[in-house]
Amino acid sequence: MDKAKMEEVFDAMRGKVEALGYDCVGFEFAGEGGEETLRVYADIPGGIDLNDCQTISEALNEYLDSVAESLPDGYMLEVSSPGLERPLFRPDDYRRFMEQEAAVALKTGKNARGLIKAVSENGSELTLLCEDGERAFKFSAIKRGNLVYHEEKGQKKTFKKQPKKKKQH
Repeated sequence: MDKAKMEEVFDAMRGKVEALGYDCVGFEFAGEGGEETLRVYADIPGGIDLNDCQTISEALNEYLDSVAESLPDGYMLEVSSPGLERPLFRPDDYRRFMEQEAAVALKTGKNARGLIKAVSENGSELTLLCEDGERAFKFSAIKRGNLVYHEEKGQKKTFKKQPKKKKQH
């Protein structure tokens, strides 16, 4: 897959999602069960629902069919909310969430976690305030990043794990 062509495809997809009135958070290809999934993260104030995901999916399908030669064979399109641990794709994403905690996975296999303290003006470097002090990372060395969710005191848990039912013989 040609990286420059994929960036062109992602830019066009971003434009289509934003033309519908959504914030296009980002894209990723994920391999699951031997099949590639093209995941599109979108959001609006108050969050997106299943109808929003369907609207975005339908708008993107026609375009993706027109650029199929630039995409992996047999991929599946998935439109999703960014969730509580929102993925961070671009330097502007890190700027937007300045002073919040983020986790980054580096291409070297190492990980880091800390408060977002700075993003260089040219968008080439990220500074996190980690437990061991400030650490700077080149964006080119970051494989992926996301916000870290912290449950607030008094917050009700909305998902309860249900005990498994015993099989009756």
